[in-house]
Amino acid sequence: MPKRVDHEQRRGEIADAAWRLIAEHGPDAVTLRDVSAALEVAHGAPGHYFAGRAAIVEYAFRRALDGLDARVAQRTAGLAGLPALRVFCDEVTAHTGTPFARVAASGAGPAAVLAEVTARWRVRLAARIDEARRAGEIVAPAPDGVLVEQLLALLHGVQALAAPGPGGPGSALGPDGAAATPGTGARGTSPGSGGAGSAAREVVAAFLAGLGDGPARIGTAGPGGGPPGAGVRSSDRSPVAQDRADGGGNSSGNDSGNDSGNGGGDGFLAFTDVALARTGERLPGTDRAAMALVLNLHRLTSSLVYDLESTVHRPAGWSWSAFRLLFTLWVAGGQEAGRAAELCGMSRAAVSSLANTLAAGELVRRTPAAGDRRTVHLSLTDAGAERLVAAFGTHNRRESEWAALLGAVDLATLNTLLVRLSRAAHRADWINRRT
Repeated sequence: MPKRVDHEQRRGEIADAAWRLIAEHGPDAVTLRDVSAALEVAHGAPGHYFAGRAAIVEYAFRRALDGLDARVAQRTAGLAGLPALRVFCDEVTAHTGTPFARVAASGAGPAAVLAEVTARWRVRLAARIDEARRAGEIVAPAPDGVLVEQLLALLHGVQALAAPGPGGPGSALGPDGAAATPGTGARGTSPGSGGAGSAAREVVAAFLAGLGDGPARIGTAGPGGGPPGAGVRSSDRSPVAQDRADGGGNSSGNDSGNDSGNGGGDGFLAFTDVALARTGERLPGTDRAAMALVLNLHRLTSSLVYDLESTVHRPAGWSWSAFRLLFTLWVAGGQEAGRAAELCGMSRAAVSSLANTLAAGELVRRTPAAGDRRTVHLSLTDAGAERLVAAFGTHNRRESEWAALLGAVDLATLNTLLVRLSRAAHRADWINRRT
């Protein structure tokens, strides 16, 4: 056993040295002589552990990508949907100086590694996109499979297009999958590469924001196949701020749009107008009023949730889902996990995962039920209650900004109608509800 441990350790050291050389000079420039020199060993030493140069490059590539996957798994513990997608994209775009496609093109072995890893990523990305769509974080009309391919193409593209720093690629995966400054193995980027990495992250962030901001930006087109003429919003502004900048709503807080429930011709929900019109043309007999109700409620809710999460909850160090669970326990008191999931409108699995994360942060207390250790009782700790109260102040101020988009009379009317719809839905036994 000791010899096997030493053998694997030595293979890892050789692979790490090779990966640093790939970062500095590219995969085609790596030779056994260079690897030996980097390790300060005899020229033939790496040959005792690998069949040749190609085998070293393949193993180094696999080791680096496995390290990236390990980092993603560690950072996404307790996360789901868009927050988990952002972590994955952040890890990939941190390595813009060493395009994975460039390494894969250096030989059949690395190409097979990238194909294998990409297939694995497809499955994981599809699961995350499905989670995000179920949570209302993604509203793009394109099928999930298309979004997966768009995201993979975008990530590989920004890697390939990122400008390299002096002397070679801007950054590389270190032996643990972290970004490594060429020649040092330390996390970071080399001089001259920061701008490229930053631009890559901004491009990917804009794409992810577009998935939640509405289908007028992702996976659809305007008349004649071109981009939509309305509904497009800058990715670095919240929908509320953008609508204000465009003059949405008058000084009294009353929207001047029509009464058909379609969001107005120049508001950030303008895609609804296009959807209603085209659906009516192509599918005569469509219930326009019902379609407008669902489209507007879903799109507005998605925009509101994204705005609150990005301006309030992510800066506070948690997700919208975590806030919902803490708020539920604060209002209703300690609850059995299944009941807490019902009150939150979340799945039991999601609440269980969140509770584990929040318990690790000493914000939630998990207590096995007497007589049935499979049942867990959740309650707030004192620290959890303090964090919740502090966050709610900021949350409610943002709610007030949204409410101010309507006048007092319209706001009261909307609240009355929403309560009426909610109560009617509660009484309707034909509606499927989360259990």
